[in-house]
Amino acid sequence: MKKITFVFDPETEQKKLDELLERLDPKPDNHVSLSELKGSNYSENDWLACSLSDKQLKELIESLGKTKVKLALLPHPDGIENRKGFCINSDFEDAWQEIQEAKEIPDLETMQVNEQIVFNSLVVGTSMSILYSNSTSSFFAGIKKRFSQLVNLFRRVKLKPYTITYLDKNEEEKTVETAAMGILAVAHCESNFIFRRVIEESGLNDGRIHTLILAPKSLFALIQFGLQNLFFPTHGSTLPSFVGYISSSEVKINSKQKIHFALDGQEGEEKELIIKLTEDPISILPGKILLEQEKKEGPAEINAKSLPTGKLKEELLHGYLPWVRHATAEEFKELFSLLRQNAQTSSSYLVLMALSTMIATFGLFGNSAPVVIGAMILAPLMGPIISLAMGALRQDGLLIKNSMITIFWGVVIGLFFSILISLITPLEVLNDQILARIRPNLLDLGIAIASGVAGAYAYSKEEINKTLAGVAISVALVPPLAVAGIGIGWLDPVVFGGAMLLLGTNLAGIVMSASLTFLILGFSPFRLAKRGLMISLGILLAIALPLGLSFTKMVNENSIIQELAGKEIPHGILREVKVIQLNPLRLSVIILADKVLTADDFDEIKSEIEEEVDQPIELEMTLGISIGESAKNVKKEGFFEGIWKSFTQ
Repeated sequence: MKKITFVFDPETEQKKLDELLERLDPKPDNHVSLSELKGSNYSENDWLACSLSDKQLKELIESLGKTKVKLALLPHPDGIENRKGFCINSDFEDAWQEIQEAKEIPDLETMQVNEQIVFNSLVVGTSMSILYSNSTSSFFAGIKKRFSQLVNLFRRVKLKPYTITYLDKNEEEKTVETAAMGILAVAHCESNFIFRRVIEESGLNDGRIHTLILAPKSLFALIQFGLQNLFFPTHGSTLPSFVGYISSSEVKINSKQKIHFALDGQEGEEKELIIKLTEDPISILPGKILLEQEKKEGPAEINAKSLPTGKLKEELLHGYLPWVRHATAEEFKELFSLLRQNAQTSSSYLVLMALSTMIATFGLFGNSAPVVIGAMILAPLMGPIISLAMGALRQDGLLIKNSMITIFWGVVIGLFFSILISLITPLEVLNDQILARIRPNLLDLGIAIASGVAGAYAYSKEEINKTLAGVAISVALVPPLAVAGIGIGWLDPVVFGGAMLLLGTNLAGIVMSASLTFLILGFSPFRLAKRGLMISLGILLAIALPLGLSFTKMVNENSIIQELAGKEIPHGILREVKVIQLNPLRLSVIILADKVLTADDFDEIKSEIEEEVDQPIELEMTLGISIGESAKNVKKEGFFEGIWKSFTQ
């Protein structure tokens, strides 16, 4: 039968001690102050239920030496690390009940760093405190702490060089030389909130040290990781690529600089840190959460090979962490090779350009949106436009030249076939599909910008199907190109001019946004990209001016329509209001009346509408007569038949 002795803090006042003893139910067999405790008086059948600070508990373990006394832990105000490290219940009575219910105490593997016992964690690097800190006592204090940590994520961060040596699953020694923001190591994943969320396959006494190496390549990546862990934690979430995980029986950390670290919150500096498990396990009772964890065979490594090394490591160590990541040499080499190839004018490009424009032109004449969409999918304009964006970003004259030549021939081929089709087609009607592409505004610029981001992002990511970006870009370019050709075929400068403005808008917007996307993804330093971006921005602003005027015009038209549509005036109700022209204002309306109106009535209706819009108007009006009791004097030609009359003034 177990004999439990309650060990308390020597600084505990008698009143407080009496209160603690009162809360222990059933009562312990004995109670003793740590200062009066003698390990020789206890055997392996004795249990010591300790409510001690972290420092006092370490002193107790060292004083016991190899004496096989069983230890159980109770919460203490200054025992934060031992409570967290062994998952001890924070409620004093509940923790005592868990001790009462326990049948035996296991021998636990405990981490030690440079031969110092660590209850909870080793934190390497001062910047790690941004993401990892002790829990607070209240909910609101916790929220305040999280927001403080979030603000700190935006401060300047410098990575430090570390050499990490460890034993892999085959007990072979491996070495990683990297640049990292910090390193976090624990003996039990369940004892730490970050490990608990991302490493599921681990259990008690698995014989491993669990290590996370945080090596962000940009502040954006760090902020994203911080937000996830501070405010949106999910159990079993995937580690981001810049966080490496290593589990090993022994880990060594070296650096050319002094390593700043914290062992259970106690700070220090060393040139080398040796992390391993204690040779002699400690008989200590963990909390229920940790004790009930099933022992599993977790992963030996995650993302260890993705940590920055070589030239990337040197670049990251050169200064403060950049806001956006720099692409690796391998990523840039592969992408640049593809873009150079796409900038060349090929026979397949010209053939697809001709076919897609022909399909788009037929679809426009047929007022068929599905046919126009089919042309968008077939169009090959994605390649040279994205190549032009990269050339402008990196000031690569050859890439810019080849891309512009390829785009030029694509436009020429598109115009040729759309002009040809418009000349042989006996239709000259401004349907909805054509009208939608001759009055560009700022909304069209938004489409172009989104298309450019989609194209650049898809090209920079291997896992994304690049045809998706092709569709997005073709949406913005092929239809207006075909409409421009139709305008030439009709000899209509308004159709041609509007479509070419939309085409130029989309081209400039796509190039500008694609260049910015490549810059954010780290494919060019800002000093090199600055000139190209300024030129692109200047062209975009020049085009945006008429678009802004057009958008303002559209807003004014909508305002007039909303003001008049459904408006009830003395002579009837206004329906289907359309703005034909703004200056001078020309409207088309249907007025629904319950009687036949005369010419004098039409004049009065015009005056009533002018009073509503507060300006002179030209009016095209269609009269609709509603059949009802008040219209019995109207000659009935059919049950649903009314009298219609048009009036233009």
